[in-house]
Amino acid sequence: MAMKKPTKKASNARARKPARRAAKAKAKAKPKSTSLDALARKIVRATQQPDFPFATLYTVDCTSAEPMGEPARGHAGLEEKNARWAQMQSQSVWTARNVWTGKNTICIEWDGAVTMRDGRQVSLREIAVHEIRDGKIQHERYYYNPLALAPPAGAAQ
Repeated sequence: MAMKKPTKKASNARARKPARRAAKAKAKAKPKSTSLDALARKIVRATQQPDFPFATLYTVDCTSAEPMGEPARGHAGLEEKNARWAQMQSQSVWTARNVWTGKNTICIEWDGAVTMRDGRQVSLREIAVHEIRDGKIQHERYYYNPLALAPPAGAAQ
């Protein structure tokens, strides 16, 4: 009996199998960490520190916007904003729920447990959007319900 030569179609199918396997393996592979991923981890760690390192994370001309009020500008503005926050609450613990990175943006979904100066315990869900320039935060916006922090109706202020 003479052996038949494999047809062109059959040999192409054999050649595609390793390529398919490689594509599947690549799809399952863990994505490489980027400098934005590293910065996102640094932001999450810094949030746990009592003395937030503004100069190491923010550009000199940064802006930081909350749902209400004017944006804070520069490191001095961030320090003033942080001082106002310290006057409002006695303790806050933040847990990063989700972290996403894009081309030049880091988005963090936070769960906050805040103890207000009047003793109230407040759960605060927040989204932070950080726009990055040269490895530091240039602009950031926070999205949350500011009424969650307000004193209850009828409470003395």
